[in-house]
Amino acid sequence: MKQFLTLIIISLFFSGCDQNNVTTKPGDKMFVATNFIKFDKKQEFENILLNEVMPSWYSYRDSVDEIHSLNQKAQNNMRIQKPVEMNQDSTWMFSMIADPFIDGANYSIIPPLRQKYGDDKAKEIYGRWNACFSKQGQNVFLVEEIDLKGK
Repeated sequence: MKQFLTLIIISLFFSGCDQNNVTTKPGDKMFVATNFIKFDKKQEFENILLNEVMPSWYSYRDSVDEIHSLNQKAQNNMRIQKPVEMNQDSTWMFSMIADPFIDGANYSIIPPLRQKYGDDKAKEIYGRWNACFSKQGQNVFLVEEIDLKGK
């Protein structure tokens, strides 16, 4: 129920945004990930995300040119939001939104971590990343934009 409510809030937020900032069109898909972080791990998660995970994701070079091109499009459409207040259950929620979702692009952090840091360091980073999550963990959704104009 909590994840569903979170998804509705995120969807309503983006539905109410200035239309010049919305990149999806009705029928387009968006990828939404909600990350529930333990109360004492917010800063650690943010540091891992911004200083290790995202730099590896942005520098990732797929060996297949077509997939690499899709990845570059996905990189241009990714947005990340950090919490400004704690949830009632003492967790923090970071959200990641690919707007629009690029079918065939890589949205996993594992291949980029391996490519940038090697297997051993990637496992260590991924272990620290996972240790930040609360029981709710990460929830991933694929949603479709609804046409609200003229309704």
